[in-house]
Amino acid sequence: MRGKKMFATFTDWEFEDINAAQETANQMFPKMQAAGASSFKATKTGENTIRTMTVWPDAATAQAAIEKMRAAALEQVSGKIVATSAGEIMVDLS
Repeated sequence: MRGKKMFATFTDWEFEDINAAQETANQMFPKMQAAGASSFKATKTGENTIRTMTVWPDAATAQAAIEKMRAAALEQVSGKIVATSAGEIMVDLS
């Protein structure tokens, strides 16, 4: 990875309606971008569970925005946060 190190936040979610969760993610991404996010990925990890990864330019930007973004998502779709983690991206081979 060259240049400035990026920061990632991870959220494990459980939803009543996985399709509604996907629609909510699509609607939320412009808001996340406005808050500083550069990318967002979601991986289906079970029948009703998802792990998301959001990339931010730095920890300060992520910390200023992530809780608001998570709360806004849960206002739009019925679900809950199961776990969270975050850290500096060490390697990016994309």
